[in-house]
Amino acid sequence: MSLILKNSNLIDGTGRVVPDAVVATAGSKIVAAGPAAEVHLPEDGAEVIDLHGMTIMPGLIDLHVHLHGQGEADEVTRMRLLTETDAYQAVILAENARRTIEAGFTTIRDMGAPKDINIDLSRAVRDGILKGPRIIPVCTIDMTKLPGAFDVHGTRGNVTGPVEARRAAREKIAAGAEVIHVKATGALYGKFGPHTLILSVEEMQAAIEEAHKLGKLSTAHACGAAGMKNAVIAGVQCIEHGQWLYADDELVQMMAERRVGWVPTLMNNFVKLAKLREAEATGTKSGLADYVEKRVVHMVEPHRRSFERAMEAGVPAPIGSDCGAPFTPNGTNALELEMYVKYGATPMQAIEAATRVAAETLQIDDQIGTIAPGKEADLIVVSDDPLRDIRVLQNHENICLVIKGGKILVDRRNSAHPS
Repeated sequence: MSLILKNSNLIDGTGRVVPDAVVATAGSKIVAAGPAAEVHLPEDGAEVIDLHGMTIMPGLIDLHVHLHGQGEADEVTRMRLLTETDAYQAVILAENARRTIEAGFTTIRDMGAPKDINIDLSRAVRDGILKGPRIIPVCTIDMTKLPGAFDVHGTRGNVTGPVEARRAAREKIAAGAEVIHVKATGALYGKFGPHTLILSVEEMQAAIEEAHKLGKLSTAHACGAAGMKNAVIAGVQCIEHGQWLYADDELVQMMAERRVGWVPTLMNNFVKLAKLREAEATGTKSGLADYVEKRVVHMVEPHRRSFERAMEAGVPAPIGSDCGAPFTPNGTNALELEMYVKYGATPMQAIEAATRVAAETLQIDDQIGTIAPGKEADLIVVSDDPLRDIRVLQNHENICLVIKGGKILVDRRNSAHPS
């Protein structure tokens, strides 16, 4: 299949805007892109699509989602994971993958699922059995599970000591994990809070070294600055959440110099705090556990300060929404771009964070993330201009076309209303 998308504005992922642009594809690849007056188009009977001044962008990338989550209150998720079958959970993952591609996200990192179902889902999408984004499956290495503890974020390699951490990483990679996710600190949820140190430097280092040796990537769940620094010292390539990054200037410098990615998941805590404030104003229950309510109040402002500090220092900050977590259902991923702009990024910087920067963090920027000849034809067409208002990406009706690997997966042109 070949396509010629013409009469469009082009945001190519590099910070460049090209008016009156054309993009041509052949098979799964982009073969031409640029100003219409300068691009030599193939003469092979391609389907020509006149976009009437709409905007072409690279397919969006989200580096932190939970496809097994429905965005419901935490206790609802907990009970569902306890009571439902693995087959039912797989159906939920498949439906949430569909919602994500409908939102214009053509590549995602799924951060873990019950029985590591995300690995099989990734394969099903790759084989063309299911419609969804390109899925990079992640598996987690955590400390030995406490008696009676329950994990709502999927099957983890629970370890004590570097030897077990190395073994667990090997097992997860052998099963199909593309990214090893080490637990550096506690979190908003769970027995241990965001400043509690979980895995030691030595344990993380063993798992990370094994991942890198086998050609896979690594990332770390880390909220407090001490845990973040431990993960960076251990050699991790990326940090998730990192609300207190701003508290340690040396850490900020280390991440900037080593090009350690920071996936801040800004919308997660912001949405929960808004839910809490709404409940307080109406005299209703927020749906959050009491200890979560107490923690989230103290996380939003450090998060904002950390984002400002990261932008100032040049820390790579790719988009990650945490969709699937409570009150952030899959398909609402583009809210994260609005949060970037709310906290000081330009709309173009937010778009680059969800395209080029995310692809660089995945180390597949030679394949996706920008629009250039030779790259995968992962494209979206937007009826309104996201540089004028980044929020237009949140309305699925504005996402007129979603193309992944040269194939049109979503087509809403008949319902589009160009501005």
